[in-house]
Amino acid sequence: MSLRRASLSIVLVAVSLLSACALRPHYRDMVQPEGASKAADGQVLTMRVVNPATGQPIEGAKVIAGGGRTRLATTSDAQGRISVPVAKALLDENPLVEVVLPKGVQSYQFQVELPAESPPPAAPVAPAAPEENTGSTGSLAPSSPSAPDTPAVPPAPEAPASPNPGK
Repeated sequence: MSLRRASLSIVLVAVSLLSACALRPHYRDMVQPEGASKAADGQVLTMRVVNPATGQPIEGAKVIAGGGRTRLATTSDAQGRISVPVAKALLDENPLVEVVLPKGVQSYQFQVELPAESPPPAAPVAPAAPEENTGSTGSLAPSSPSAPDTPAVPPAPEAPASPNPGK
């Protein structure tokens, strides 16, 4: 093997390794995608690993990020779901996320599943207070609430009358 061919092989291997690192998402990009609200420390996100060409979930994809004590390691279930805890240590480190796909799967995409939000409770409708004509041009101050009703205190029982000693 000539020197030229050997150096070309080394360059190709280096470029392919660098491109593999450049194409992987970082932890922060995974838990806080563009346009999404910021995830709080301690929050657990539910995500799906899907095939971008078909939209089908990928079962058995291993997702790994970080190292040492702050490490994320999870495997997708039959619906492609993974639970990703948001950790400040991982956000600060911002490691590359490695995804090991099952045989036959060529590419993947993360989808953040938003938790089902319950509708906000309906506020009780208060009757409008009659406006007083004060002649001012400013806004009306809210009227002060009336004092709460206090329960009537029953009268204390009277002590039995002592017998008159003189009668």
